[in-house]
Amino acid sequence: MDELNATTLKEIYPAVVRDNFFRNAPFLAYLRHHCLAPFGGGVASQHTFAYAPLNGGFYLPGANFNITVRPVLAGTLFEPKYCYTDVSEFKEVIQVQNKGPRAVFSIIDTKLRIAMNTISAIVAVALARHGQPAGGGVVGNRVGCINGWIEGMNDGITPGWEGSRFPNYGGQLRNGVIGSTLNSIPLWCGDGAGAPGPITYNLLEEGYQDVSITGIDRPAEEPDLGVANKAAITYMKERLVVQQRFAQERDPIWGLMGFRFNSAMVLKDDYFPSLRYGVNDPDLGNYLTGTVNTTGMAPSARSLFPANIACIIAEVFCWFNTKTWALRITDDAEYGFGWSGFMPDQDNTRVAGQVKAALNLECDAPRLNKQYVGIGG
Repeated sequence: MDELNATTLKEIYPAVVRDNFFRNAPFLAYLRHHCLAPFGGGVASQHTFAYAPLNGGFYLPGANFNITVRPVLAGTLFEPKYCYTDVSEFKEVIQVQNKGPRAVFSIIDTKLRIAMNTISAIVAVALARHGQPAGGGVVGNRVGCINGWIEGMNDGITPGWEGSRFPNYGGQLRNGVIGSTLNSIPLWCGDGAGAPGPITYNLLEEGYQDVSITGIDRPAEEPDLGVANKAAITYMKERLVVQQRFAQERDPIWGLMGFRFNSAMVLKDDYFPSLRYGVNDPDLGNYLTGTVNTTGMAPSARSLFPANIACIIAEVFCWFNTKTWALRITDDAEYGFGWSGFMPDQDNTRVAGQVKAALNLECDAPRLNKQYVGIGG
């Protein structure tokens, strides 16, 4: 130690810990505010749905009716998934050194804040990914992870942003007995050569209407939320500003700035999949898009996906009907993003505690939501 450091104290200014790592996750915050449904216990959560009409039709007087008992109801099942963040430290640091007026920051308080940011970021990234075993069109074994929106917004034959196809959703086989009732067809915005293309007003409007239901004898259904990363939002605004079709607006409940498109608020989420801004983070997860090769696949014709070619996914955008989504978080205090408290190690002075969450993301009407891929500038 030189003379200067031996005789002069350091000044920590400003007396704050600046966050230079984490990003904002407004989609997760929106789900927690608008779609939170506490999970009160049980093996799984079930959604019951109708997948077919009953027998019926025109008939001539005296003709026999078809009185065959026809199954028309089924259900999807979603198990709670578990996530954690660990906080470990040595008692010497906590009880002897990082204390009193010379401790500008509490290491424990700071790490607890970072722990909450960490688990929130892990969940925010996982919202766009899947929780199924590999095989049958599913890329990567992610058993134990939440069943993200990429599973719901699929039809079993068309790839989503990470290249996966999900023949099963909530334990139900798509395109079998239940037909297409759990299907949502991803939309390719690029060209026939696999290159990304512009996100035009026509594509936004057509996709919006595709997942809307006119209300006559039942309530109307329309998307109320659009989400994308910074690049896709930029491309959209550049297109829409010219046509003067949007106005900047603040969400009245959560407070984030976005803009309206028909009845939907469009928000920017830093953890949404992206080629330009996405990251394959070893700690948080992968939200970096890449290339999907459709060779050997049979994408739906309505998806506009070219067959037998490498497709650059680039930027991703989604229309959500949030009334069809439920963010199930346990009502248990410890597993509902709670703090376990410190527990001592067996043969040293280290103590460890965890922030834990038991949760899942569930959709009871995939057909009312839409995923766009292949968006370029």
